[in-house]
Amino acid sequence: MRIEIFNVGHGQCAMLTAPNGRRMMLDCGDRWGEDRFWTPSLHFFRETVDLLGLMNLDEDHLSDFKNVMQDCTVPWILSNPTVGPREFAMLKKDGMGPGAQAVAAWLAQPKNPLAGAQPDFGDVQIRWYYPFFVPGAENKTNDLSLAVIAQFGTFKILFTGDLEVAGWRRLLALQDFRQDVLNVSVLVASHHGRDSGCCTELFELFRPQLVIVSDDQRQYDSQDTDDWYRTRCAGAVFVTNERRYVATTRKDGSMRIDVTADGRWTIQRVTVRDWPRTTTPSQPHLGLGALSALGLGEKPLAPGVGGLLSHWPPAPPKASLGLLNAPNTDDDRLVNALGLPSKTPYSSKR
Repeated sequence: MRIEIFNVGHGQCAMLTAPNGRRMMLDCGDRWGEDRFWTPSLHFFRETVDLLGLMNLDEDHLSDFKNVMQDCTVPWILSNPTVGPREFAMLKKDGMGPGAQAVAAWLAQPKNPLAGAQPDFGDVQIRWYYPFFVPGAENKTNDLSLAVIAQFGTFKILFTGDLEVAGWRRLLALQDFRQDVLNVSVLVASHHGRDSGCCTELFELFRPQLVIVSDDQRQYDSQDTDDWYRTRCAGAVFVTNERRYVATTRKDGSMRIDVTADGRWTIQRVTVRDWPRTTTPSQPHLGLGALSALGLGEKPLAPGVGGLLSHWPPAPPKASLGLLNAPNTDDDRLVNALGLPSKTPYSSKR
């Protein structure tokens, strides 16, 4: 199993690839700097994302949702099933960014109760938990985040959205969740490592080897939680032979975890290709709305749901990069339009 943690500043985006090639994207945040940008819709352009998990329903987790839906094949979506269009509108009464607006449009689509089989990740087990939206109560988007556990062999990684202490305590009241977090190997810290997500009771159940924080440069005292997490971790060794207890995208950039079937794992920093915000006059301009210069028509948002997952008939499968064997020939169309060199996938050996 491979897990990629992308550096999107104060946001989140990760990709899990199972040994059978199935993929789960966890959130679809992007990064826009003064000179360069990175988006999951461009990184995985015209590829299949078998399952998109919306861990948290705030803009920094959703900012590239519309473009991912347009430019990738996404047959299934996982989100908190107690948050429908009405509940989402209540949570966003103070306004929505473009990503949240796209999610609101998707939530409002009619659902198909006869959706097909959910994605099969083979030997990788994926389990999720969620607090309930309670009508009439004070509901916070953060405390309605998903908690997703992915397990391969004895290795477990826990993704936690933006859960704060109140949300953690609601999940800890579930015996199944309490049992499942035992022996978690890696924790992706909730709420970008902010102190509002530091729950002492959670760490009474397990001691991870490593905590990963997805966040931007330090701006607030609430970000200074590395020491709090460090004292609750056993430590892990990067491939560079440095022992770490807390890894952060603001310091380490993007990271990749590789896990073998017996649960052994390694972690390393990786360089992820990004793109310039401006191009030469002879090249098409790539703006925030994605890839209109390529002449790709918009696809409708998903009309189906099966259980907790939303589904609609996927397009015919396309060759993709990453752990799949075939090269993505659609990449040529993209890079030619942008005037950029072709992408190079990592090894296709399984």
